[in-house]
Amino acid sequence: MKKIFALFFVLNLITSCSSDGDNGTSDDTSQGREVPRPRSYTTYTSQNAVTLNGFIDNTNNYYQGPGTYKVGFVFRTESMNNTNGEQIIMVDENVEYEPYRRYFSTTISSLEPNTKYFYTCFTKNGIYEENDWEEFTTSEIPCTYTQNNYVSISGVWDTVSPEISDPMCCDEGNFGITFGSWPNIYEINFNELNNGYPNTGQYFGVDYRFDITDYNKEVVKSSNQVLIEGNSTPNTKLFTINDGTTLTVIFCNTVLRNGTVLNGKVSVALP
Repeated sequence: MKKIFALFFVLNLITSCSSDGDNGTSDDTSQGREVPRPRSYTTYTSQNAVTLNGFIDNTNNYYQGPGTYKVGFVFRTESMNNTNGEQIIMVDENVEYEPYRRYFSTTISSLEPNTKYFYTCFTKNGIYEENDWEEFTTSEIPCTYTQNNYVSISGVWDTVSPEISDPMCCDEGNFGITFGSWPNIYEINFNELNNGYPNTGQYFGVDYRFDITDYNKEVVKSSNQVLIEGNSTPNTKLFTINDGTTLTVIFCNTVLRNGTVLNGKVSVALP
C-alpha cells in the first residue's frame, strides 16, 4: 500500500509541474522571443582598424512590445566558420522591442594591412538568434610619390592645382576635390558621416552616384566609397591620407571607366 501511495504522489507531482508549464510560467520564458534580423556593414576601414556596424529595422518586426534582446558582434580572423581566437563584443544587452531603426557599432584595431576578416552583428534572446555574416579586407599600403600635386593621366605627367569642390547634394556626396584642365578635369567626391572628411584608407569606386535609397542613405556613408563623376567603377581604387589638417589623395594605377589610368597624388588643406 505504501508503494502505491508513493507512486500516486509522484504522479500528482508530475501532473502539477506539467500544468505549470502549460500556463507559460517556465518554458515560454526560458525560450525567449524572436528577434529582428540585423544587417552588418563596415565603415572607416584602414590598414589597421575598422568600425563594425549593425543596422536593425524593427519597424515591421513580427513582435513589438515588452521585453528586451541582446545585440553584439562576432569577429573572426581565419574564416567565417573558424572560432579560434574569435572576439565576441556585447554592445547592448537590453534593446527594447520598439518599432524603430537602430544602429550599433564597435571598433576593432591592431589589424594587418591587406588582410581579409569576417564578422557579424547578432541579435539574441534565449534560443532565438539572428546573424548577418560579412567579410572585409583592410586597406593596402599605398604607393609612394615624392612630388605633390603632380599627376599622370595615362602616362602624361602634369602639375595640377587641386581645389575643394562642393558636391551638389546627397547622391553626389558631401566633400570633393577637383583638379586638372579641360578636357581632363576630375572631381573626386566622398560620402562621409556627419558631413565629415575622408579618413585615411583605401577607397573603391561607385557607378555614377552614391546609393541613397531608403536605409542605404545612411549605411553607405563612410564605407570607403569614392565617386569620380561618371568615370569611376567598382574597379576604380585610390588611397587617402588625412592627418587632421591636409587631405591627400593618392592614385596608384587608378583605372577609370574609359580606360584612363591616373597616377600621382594631390593635396588640399581641410577647412
